[in-house]
Amino acid sequence: MQQALYFVSFALLASLAHAGGADTLRFKASTGSRVHKRFEAKHELRIDDMGVIEGDLPFRSDGTGGWISTTHKLEFIDEYKLDCEGQPLDFARAVREVSTVGKASVVFASGEVRPEASRSSSALKRQVLDFHYVEEERDWSRSYAKVDGEEDLLGRLRGEFELFALLPPGPVEPGASWSVDLERFREVLAPGGDHQLVPEGDSMFGRMIEVGVGGDFADFYAPQGGEITATYKGRRSVTLVEGTPPLVVEAGVIELAVNFVSLADRKYLYRMAMPQTERRENARVDEVPLEYTFLGAGELLWDIEGGRAISFKLEGNEGFISTVTKTRFDRPKPQRYSQQSRFSGPLKLQITFADGSSMPNLPERVNPKADVTGRRKL
Repeated sequence: MQQALYFVSFALLASLAHAGGADTLRFKASTGSRVHKRFEAKHELRIDDMGVIEGDLPFRSDGTGGWISTTHKLEFIDEYKLDCEGQPLDFARAVREVSTVGKASVVFASGEVRPEASRSSSALKRQVLDFHYVEEERDWSRSYAKVDGEEDLLGRLRGEFELFALLPPGPVEPGASWSVDLERFREVLAPGGDHQLVPEGDSMFGRMIEVGVGGDFADFYAPQGGEITATYKGRRSVTLVEGTPPLVVEAGVIELAVNFVSLADRKYLYRMAMPQTERRENARVDEVPLEYTFLGAGELLWDIEGGRAISFKLEGNEGFISTVTKTRFDRPKPQRYSQQSRFSGPLKLQITFADGSSMPNLPERVNPKADVTGRRKL
């Protein structure tokens, strides 16, 4: 009941504010316009502890420490095919970059230091994808625009990369606050959906990133609780450096207070990626939960006249607890045990939007399966 009253009061406040000249933060795009979109998330994590839990005994540390550093990048050019307001309807997305790179320095109790590196990539890089919004289904149809690719890759993609989840539900005045839906915050942490990055090589570090530690939020974001509060701070003059001369616009400023916990089951992926040596163990993988926590703050700048986001940044402290629980059958009685790793450190996430009209098209890919249309729909 309190929540219902809250939204009614906010709607009333927004209505009165609009009458007094409140700001409306609404998306719009014209036919043929192009927007260059970049996403970068940097994780700098300490290895706080590693160890085992045997049966009902408490956690026993093995003394491992060190750090890991990873960077996840996305870079798209979206070209809108129709005039639209409030919601993109048809656009083509050129995937210029989608990768995760990482390095680690693991320090064992013996004093041995082991450096490791990893890189993950997606088969969608350099593809051009067509998105069409289907109102009846409230979802996107996805297809390859020119070069055929794997259909399985299309199913986890999403068209939304406008940061609508952060916007107020109506006209808004400075000081007004509202709640951001935790599920929809996925559109901010993993814009464009799951691009199914795969680690190159077979390192343990690469597998850890694929499970989710310092990896792509699309893989592990499953909110279980918390709160995200947005507050409108009014207007700010912002210089867009993409123009010649640079263009100064009036931007609406939204500040975020973010606090949530996520818990994802990664057993299926872990089992799929197990090396042969681990598969030969006389043990069964029971569960692989990944717990993630974040506490921080963010800021969205929205071009009021231009009708699109300018930038978004999110900074704060994050923590990962990765647990692999197995049952051993190599002793008189089956024994349950867990290997647990704990990490924490700062997260810096940055998203930028710029005029993409002068950006070159992607080089044409060779299509070994080209047919008359050169495309395949989901």
